[in-house]
This record gives sequence, structure tokens and C-alpha cells, in this order.
Amino acid sequence: MGQIVAAVVANLIGGLIFFWVDQFIFTSQSLAAQWEIRENIACVDCGKVARGYRLVRSGDYDKSEDTAPEFRCEECSKMKTEALRNKGIKVE
Repeated sequence: MGQIVAAVVANLIGGLIFFWVDQFIFTSQSLAAQWEIRENIACVDCGKVARGYRLVRSGDYDKSEDTAPEFRCEECSKMKTEALRNKGIKVE
């Protein structure tokens, strides 16, 4: 019975610790940028039909609630990313 109680207590302590660590990892705004990728989109900048990219969230930049997301082809996405960096938005 002692081993079972020890296992239960150890799991409770571990759960209490890792709950907060996981909460930070999955809700932190300061971690890596979040991108959305879709196939066969028309780029909003050049109109080319290709794989589309859009930055959803990075630091203070948050377009997760955007009702009309803008996807860009790889070349236009690189230019947009550089423009965001020039504005001071951290894009990893």
C-alpha cells in the first residue's frame, strides 16, 4: 500500500508543477511565431496561385481573430515578413 500512496502523491506533485509549465508553453505570446499555411491560394499581392502563408501571431502582432485572412505566396510572404520586421515586430 505504501508504494501506491507514494506513486499517487508523486503524480499529484508532478501534475501540479507541469500544469503551470504547460499552461505557459501553450498560451505564451512570447514564444515562436505561429504561421498558417494553405494550399492553392491566390496571393493577395501578386495574384499567383500557390501555397499560401500568413503570420497569425508573434509577440504583440495578433491576427488570430481576423475574419478575412490574407495569404501570400512564398516570395510575397518574405517581403511582407521583412516589412513587419522593419516595423519592429519580432518574426522568428
